[in-house]
Amino acid sequence: MKIETESLKNENFDLQKTLKDVLVKLCEENNLLDEKIEIKPININLDTKNVKDYPLLNGKEFLLRAFFKNSVGDAFTTLENLSEFNGSISEVIDSNDNQRILATFNAIMEYLKKTDKTKHCEGSDPEKCAEELAKHILKTNDQENLKIGIIGYHPAIIKQMVKTFGAENVLNTDMDINNIGRMKNGIFVMHADMNEYLIENSDIILATGSTTANGTIIGLINLAEKNNKKIIFYGTTVAGFAKLYPIERFCAYGSE
Repeated sequence: MKIETESLKNENFDLQKTLKDVLVKLCEENNLLDEKIEIKPININLDTKNVKDYPLLNGKEFLLRAFFKNSVGDAFTTLENLSEFNGSISEVIDSNDNQRILATFNAIMEYLKKTDKTKHCEGSDPEKCAEELAKHILKTNDQENLKIGIIGYHPAIIKQMVKTFGAENVLNTDMDINNIGRMKNGIFVMHADMNEYLIENSDIILATGSTTANGTIIGLINLAEKNNKKIIFYGTTVAGFAKLYPIERFCAYGSE
């Protein structure tokens, strides 16, 4: 798929404007601007038998989901940005609400079959996904003693990476003050200000797709490229964006 977009290396690159512009173009080309869409917060049923501290379950993160015909689109958000909406796509665009626009963008991209796996997994699937991700890393890298950097606190992924590669080979950063400076799943959680340090000292970087929602994804992509490091974004929030640019996305159990 070829969609004309601005270069990520442009120092004036505006992520939200880019997503909005692409959404407008797609909707104009397919006569969707006046179509109705519903957006609302969604509760995700996650199995907490083995992993108990998912941010989605402790009020640290929330999930907005856009419902369009038979398609959905997700966008992680914060309590301050939670909202409900029922109206036309053009009204979403005019609202300039970044999270609504992102969820709508993902739903439209899936509806037009330009991306997939836009619906967050449930149950024990995050743990299974983490296992598949570890297998993927081992299969695609023959280097010994791989250093894994994880941007964003995802307990299932951290737990699995520590199990597979060893705690001494796993770094993690996060933005939640309740995680920063603490030992979690056998490793020390650093502040997100240490992202550059993490990237410099890791062989493979795993980054949450919710960085698309908070806008930090561009800086991470450029830092990884600057340091010649492989970065993999995981999850549903990045589903649409990952089809606009040549970035690697991993989502083993997302659905449509």
